[in-house]
Amino acid sequence: MPETDTIQEPQPATPAIRGTLHKFLPLPVMPQHAKWFEAGPVTMALELRVLDDGQGRPGERSISIHVFDAARTRECVRFDCFDRFPHYHYILNKAQNNIVWGYDTDANGPMLDWSFDAIRNRLPAFLRRAGEDQLADEVEREGLDTSVVDRIRRAIDDWEPSLPSEDAMAEAMDWYRQWKKAHPQFNTAAGQEFL
Repeated sequence: MPETDTIQEPQPATPAIRGTLHKFLPLPVMPQHAKWFEAGPVTMALELRVLDDGQGRPGERSISIHVFDAARTRECVRFDCFDRFPHYHYILNKAQNNIVWGYDTDANGPMLDWSFDAIRNRLPAFLRRAGEDQLADEVEREGLDTSVVDRIRRAIDDWEPSLPSEDAMAEAMDWYRQWKKAHPQFNTAAGQEFL
């Protein structure tokens, strides 16, 4: 009787990561350092973030665009247009969680341009993904003042490229430490799941 080779079943494919669920909210906007833009049912905050280099000195500078409800009581979506790790957040306010999606600049081009396109053309879909169905319906029903994109672009272009003062860096670090104290799992592997 001939010997038959046994065929091994291939390993199942690893599912692609569809975002990372963090079981905490992201570091909130520093409202006193943001520029605010009303756009109908939503309000947006533009924040120039200067990330710490790990030694208390200014590191990477980046733009964050925060999408809130009109009353500014709930942040729903955030676009962090960082150079080193661009990403965006769906902020799940009811669960007090957020989902972070990395952004691929090689495939999609500059994140800031992509973010503006997403705001102009797909904001209701982003809001629904964040569990904000009612707000998405309002945006569809009432319309979005899309001139907000041009106003934000002008504010970015007019922003002075200066580094923050030592006082401003200390204020930001204190802001971060207070958030980290209240949410010790922030920026750790604890409390995250890959979707």
